[in-house]
Amino acid sequence: MTGSPMRTLILILVFMLSFSSLAMPESIILVRHAEKHKGVDPSLTQQGIKRAKMIAQMMLPYEPTKLYSTNYNRTKATLAPLADLIDTHISLYNPGKLNEFASMLKQQTGTIVVAGHSNTTPVLVKILTGREVSIAEEEFDKVFVVTFEDETAKLKVHSSNQ
Repeated sequence: MTGSPMRTLILILVFMLSFSSLAMPESIILVRHAEKHKGVDPSLTQQGIKRAKMIAQMMLPYEPTKLYSTNYNRTKATLAPLADLIDTHISLYNPGKLNEFASMLKQQTGTIVVAGHSNTTPVLVKILTGREVSIAEEEFDKVFVVTFEDETAKLKVHSSNQ
């Protein structure tokens, strides 16, 4: 029986590791903020408000469980209609620490929606999937849906234009 505690410890570790590998999000959906006014930390334009509402409706079938935004008016306002619809809050992330943020996202479960910027969203997509994408300065409609199959990231690109 001297090996029994060690065997029990090994079994516990194997059990824990097997469940930690299952802790992956169903989907991570990344959007750029909607159309904005000019200036420092601007709000959304009327077109941007309309797009934010369209994005909210577009996200509902995915059944999002967590929302993340940078700490800027335009990104928070882009997710606000969705947050209201699903009755949840928007958590903030630091766009200067995308590697750490991506690692944290991969440990989550459920469906996560992330609002970012034209210069950060493509970087986050690349970190998560290894695929290069781009968003032009005047482009606001791209929706990147990242799913995981056997821990391999798959990417689909959609448009929020209707």
